[in-house]
Amino acid sequence: MVSSSRIMWGTIFVILLATIMWQWNKMEPEVENAALIMTSRDILSSANEYRNYWVVSGEPASIQKEGINVQFSALGWPIVFNDGKLDCRAWLTLLLPEKKTIYTDSITITHEIKESNYNRCNYGIADGKMISVMLINDIFKVNVIFSETK
Repeated sequence: MVSSSRIMWGTIFVILLATIMWQWNKMEPEVENAALIMTSRDILSSANEYRNYWVVSGEPASIQKEGINVQFSALGWPIVFNDGKLDCRAWLTLLLPEKKTIYTDSITITHEIKESNYNRCNYGIADGKMISVMLINDIFKVNVIFSETK
């Protein structure tokens, strides 16, 4: 016969497990949002590292980095073009080289723009969330866009 202490411990374990699962479901969107913000900061930090490299290297027009032809704007921001078109996938690979950040395997490029002084790539993540990387009038920006629906 099963002792009452085993039943009690089993019940406590099930209640504890259910509580953890319930709390995780409530916290998951906040964790995802924090991961997106951290990813956007990683992208900006990487762009700043390339800009610093550009300054200390004598302001070259372009460099080769792991098979990617990186061009620099007039103020040293890195950007990637392929056949004269903005290459959003290569730009992301350049700015997030380690791909350790959440979602990088499931990123979809939802928008590409290339005009003379306006370059933007939007990277769709999940649930309508996206990271927008822009080089507008030689100003580098990274925005996180959260979906309106829940």
